[in-house]
Amino acid sequence: MKRVLVIGAHGKTGHHIINKLQNNSMIPVAGVRTNTQVDEFKKDGIEARLVDVRQTVDEIYGQLTDIDAIIFSAGGGMMIDLDGKVKAAQAAKKANIKRFVLVSAGGIQHFHDSDRLEWMNEYEEYSAAMYYGDMFVLNSDLDYTIIRPEHLTDDAGTGKINLGSYLPHNDISREDVAEVVVASLQNDKTIKKAFDIENGTTLISDAINSLK
Repeated sequence: MKRVLVIGAHGKTGHHIINKLQNNSMIPVAGVRTNTQVDEFKKDGIEARLVDVRQTVDEIYGQLTDIDAIIFSAGGGMMIDLDGKVKAAQAAKKANIKRFVLVSAGGIQHFHDSDRLEWMNEYEEYSAAMYYGDMFVLNSDLDYTIIRPEHLTDDAGTGKINLGSYLPHNDISREDVAEVVVASLQNDKTIKKAFDIENGTTLISDAINSLK
C-alpha cells in the first residue's frame, strides 16, 4: 500500500485528505507542526510525524523515511507558501520521492497579469510567495500535480467539479478539494499538470480523465 505524507494534515482540508486516503486503500501519514497534533492523530490510529516546513531541508528530509508520495496542503504566509514549499520539494528530491501533489490557489498563475484577481492586490506579498513557490515546483523534476482552488467552503462535497486552466471567482468545498487531491494522486494523467478547480457539474473522476 502507498504511504502518503500529508503536510498540513491538521488543517481543515488536510483532515479531509487524510480520510480520503484511508477510504482509497492508502496509508496516510499526518505531517504536523506540534507534538500535541501528533498525539491527536495517533489517538485516531493514524501515523503522524513532526514535519515543520519552517525547519531545514535536512530536518524535513529526516521525516521522509518510507514515504512514497507527498501532498502539500499547508499554508500561512511567506515562510510556508514560499520557503516551506520550496524546502519540502527539495527534501522530496533528496529522498527520491518523485510524486508531489500541491494544493495552491485559484488564479495564482496570473499573479503578474494586469487583470489578476483583486485578492492578489490586497495580499500582494502573500500572493507573490505562493506564486514563486509554485514556480519552483513547476520547474522541478518532481512528478508534480498542482491543484488550484480559489475560495474554500466547509460545505459538504458534491463529487462534481469544473476543471480548467483558469476559473476565477468561484467556490469549492474543502471536501471536494480533498477528493480531487486523492484522485489526482491515483491518476498519472495529472503528472506535470496544474489546473484550477471549482464547484461544477462533472464527476471528479471524469474531469481528471479529461486532462491531456
